[in-house]
This record gives sequence, C-alpha cells and structure tokens, in this order.
Amino acid sequence: MKKIYLVIAGAFLFLLIVTSMLLSLKKKSVINNQKSSPFPTSVPGQEKTVLPQITPPPNSTLSTIEPVETLDFKAAYVPAFNKIVVEKKTPQAEELFNQWVDQNQLDEIINNKNDVLFTDEKIIPTPSDSIHKLENKVKNFFQLMDDLNSIGRGTDNNQSPATNSPIPAKKNDRSPKPSPSTNATTGQSGNQSLTYYAQCGDLGNLSLPDGCTLCNAGCGPTSVAMIASSYLGPKYDPKVIVDLYGTNGYLLGCDGSRYTDAHELLKSLGLKTTDYLVFDSEKAETVVPELRKYLDSGWTFFALASFCESGCGHYFWITDIDGQGNIFAYDPAYGRYEIPYNENSRYPYPLYRLAFGVKK
Repeated sequence: MKKIYLVIAGAFLFLLIVTSMLLSLKKKSVINNQKSSPFPTSVPGQEKTVLPQITPPPNSTLSTIEPVETLDFKAAYVPAFNKIVVEKKTPQAEELFNQWVDQNQLDEIINNKNDVLFTDEKIIPTPSDSIHKLENKVKNFFQLMDDLNSIGRGTDNNQSPATNSPIPAKKNDRSPKPSPSTNATTGQSGNQSLTYYAQCGDLGNLSLPDGCTLCNAGCGPTSVAMIASSYLGPKYDPKVIVDLYGTNGYLLGCDGSRYTDAHELLKSLGLKTTDYLVFDSEKAETVVPELRKYLDSGWTFFALASFCESGCGHYFWITDIDGQGNIFAYDPAYGRYEIPYNENSRYPYPLYRLAFGVKK
C-alpha cells in the first residue's frame, strides 16, 4: 500500500516540475517578443505611431547627415523611416530646421519634403550630437569654471520639456508682435522704449570671430546689442558689438561667449553694472525676490540660464517682473514672436545660473 502512495506522489511531483518548466519557457518567450522593437512607439498622452517593421535600403545621401540638436528641434537620419526625423520641441521647430538646412547648404541633399518627417514624439533611437561643442562634452574639474563662463545659444535634449508654468503665462499687452524676419524692433518695458534684435534675424548669418554665425552662437553679443542700443543709441547693433568683441579679443564663436566679457564691454561703453548675482540653477520663483529689489531701483539684467538638464546655456535680457512673478525678457532666440518674452512660459525652465544688473 505504501508503494502505491509513493508512486502516486512521485508522479504528481513529476507533473508539477514539467508544468513549471513549460510556464517558465512561455514567460521568456513573451518577454523576448516585447523587446523586439528597437524604438519606443508612443509618448504618454499621445496616439501611438506605428513604426515600419522592415528596414528599407538606406539612402546613402541622407544617411551622411550628422545628427543635430538645438533648443527648438532634434534631427537625425533614421533608417527605419529612410528619412531625416525632426523631433519638434517648440512651435518654431520646422521653421528653424529649414533655416539650419539653408545655413549648412544641405538643400541639395534634403531637397524633397518627403525626405523629412516632423514629429512631436521621441522616436530618434540614438542620442544626437549637439550643435554646440560644450553641451555634450565630458567636463572635468579644470573645464567646469570655463564652461560656466563660456556659453552661446545652447541646445536642449528631449529632457527639456516646454511644460506649462503653474503660474499663468500672462501675456504682456504692452508689447507688439514683431515679424520673425525683422532685425530690430522697438518694444515697451515699463515707461522705456527698448530695442529688440533677433540673433537669427537679418544679421543671423553674420560670422563670429572664432567661427559659426550669430544665429548659431550669438545670444551673448545680441543681448549686449539690445542693451546698448536701448540705452545708448541704435548704432550699437549686433554687427558693431560683434566687431567690438573681436577688437577686444573676447571669446566669441562656436563655443559661445563669456558673461565676463559682456560685463566688461557694457562697462566700457559707459553703462552702470552690478556685481554678479550667482544662482544655483534655480527656478523663477526662487530668484524673483532678489531680482525685483534691483528692478524697483531701475536696473535690468543680463542673465544666463539653462534650458535643459544637460545645460543648454542661453543669454537674455530681463526687463520686467509682473505681479504674478512672471519674468519678462528681451530674449534673442525665443523672444522673436513675443516682446518682451515671458520666460516662465517654459517652466520649470529656465534654471537661472547668473545675472548682473545694468542701467544707464
């Protein structure tokens, strides 16, 4: 009788082991099938984009274009589509991508709208290179201070969402809407009549002393030009300021420019400046109380802030803060459609790194 019980128990144990093995193999098969797609197919809150399962022969011409990333867009050749995919970060992404194509003389390569796919989703499978050398460069201790001091227009990654501010993005009804192709536009801030320049405006192709163009890396001198033209007269346009950078031997090229040089140049023109106000990549609500004290005394601010997690340094000129804590600036890149521009509309960016006061 005991032998029968042992046989039954052994058979039951054997079936249990076989069943466990089969379930394990099935689970592994499901996991492997889930990992077969090389790209994410959707972004939360958006409809899914079905990617091709068969990779067509690569277009040898398009595939030679190196990945690029700016504050407004990220672009790279994606074999799965056999197209240049452009991930849009701002409403102006398509316009600025086309400008980038023109500036880099890629019209003969990207000569068909069917060669380009514009999308709001993150579907580029590999990290793209930055248009600025500083942004993706591995920084050691000895480079860190110089990197903080040397910045141009900056770029951003997909980690840089233009999310809505918890503070309502109040439009400033004091300021006119400029044409994006206009090089100089007069706007109002308080009781002052100020001059706005777009770094990618009529002088966007202006060559910088150390390489690249005003549009590529000229947010620093363009901000200086707006301040000087507003306080001292229209002769101090971006070309004049770029020439002064060159005459003084200031850094100005593909690696951007230094805030110390902007500070010295504005002082040399006879304008008053404050010492540096150094922030620790802080949000708007943190810096507003300190900035407001100076603004109430007639100061405006040449400011440096980050627009993405990896840095994306950018210069702009702060001219006003409203009662809700919205920081308004004459922004040479983002402000081309709104003068002055509500920087809080990109909350939680920009993250403020440094500023100094300036006035006549």
